[in-house]
Amino acid sequence: MSVDILDASAWREYRGKPSSSGINETTHLAKIADRSGRLRDCFVKLMKPGTPALLCEALGWLLARAAGVQCPDFAAIVLVPVPELRRHGPLPADFDRAAIAPAWCSEIVAGKSVRQVHKMSFVLARAACLRSKDSRKIAAFDQWSDLRDRNFGNVIQSSKGGYVAIDHETLLHDLLWRPSGTTWTEHSLLEHARKVLKSGDFQRFQLDMADAAKGHEGALEAAQSSIDEIIVKLLPAHASELGAAVKGALRERSAPGWMSEKLKVIS
Repeated sequence: MSVDILDASAWREYRGKPSSSGINETTHLAKIADRSGRLRDCFVKLMKPGTPALLCEALGWLLARAAGVQCPDFAAIVLVPVPELRRHGPLPADFDRAAIAPAWCSEIVAGKSVRQVHKMSFVLARAACLRSKDSRKIAAFDQWSDLRDRNFGNVIQSSKGGYVAIDHETLLHDLLWRPSGTTWTEHSLLEHARKVLKSGDFQRFQLDMADAAKGHEGALEAAQSSIDEIIVKLLPAHASELGAAVKGALRERSAPGWMSEKLKVIS
């Protein structure tokens, strides 16, 4: 399991803007050719220089797959031809002098986000999501990985069944984002569940999170070599120190009982 880095020839065709671009205004739809040449319909977003966003997305995808959290089957880093993309609309000033820019791309999941246009539809969709085992697994994953911006716009109700987590840009908030000078206000499925579920249902939600957390130690072990590989690719000068810090933070938060203690439940 690894994250491919694709050159600019892989970015084949601009396909428009999504209805919601989330926290990254460069998010767009594009045809991306994977290593085998297969064209995939993807969400693509350029990453602002000097931030850990690209590394966070890659780590999040690797860790989610290892932890059994449903996520897009295909994801990669792609070098986007900036002048070509600029033909379709303005870009932030960070990319004014760039010929190519690294971006995170992930295959579009067939389905729709839990966040709905109509209020009543959203209320029903939110309730169904929070009742699912997938939501508890996603919530546990987000607590483990210190991801700060999980909302119902980046949880997809898959047409194949279940709920898929996308967008891991705010992963490892305290380790990677806070030192860069950027902090995020926390949004989580756990907080949504706390607000809308009845007391007994919310306790069940937390217990299921604690149960899901029992797999995090094994997930980290399974993903360790992939974590080291992507850090070496993206930040070779700091790979040893950064790799140790990332794995150390995740190891601490995957220790037996860590999640139960954080949630104040007995599992």
